[in-house]
Amino acid sequence: MSGSQNAIGLIETRGIVSLVAGIEAMMKTAEVQTINVERIGSGYFSAAIKGSIAAVRQALDSGSAAVKQYGELRSAQLYPRPDAISVGLLDNGTRDLLAGGQRAEAS
Repeated sequence: MSGSQNAIGLIETRGIVSLVAGIEAMMKTAEVQTINVERIGSGYFSAAIKGSIAAVRQALDSGSAAVKQYGELRSAQLYPRPDAISVGLLDNGTRDLLAGGQRAEAS
């Protein structure tokens, strides 16, 4: 993915079932990677994806529709050409877990 065409997409839901439905729809619809999944609290969850601007936009549209079918969509946001610091904030070890690895224990 070239630096000028990368994007981050965030989706926030209420309920794990709707989050999983949204992630599944996003991954099947467009060429994106899930880079972060977080439990926010009080039943709210978020997921972050990355890919080209067009792919992330398409994924967010389909993910949002799937979330609405199974639960509550709190928000969905596209961040085109994010700063490296912003991307780094999302890298909390989730990417390794999503790839089948284990989260490193904090010292």
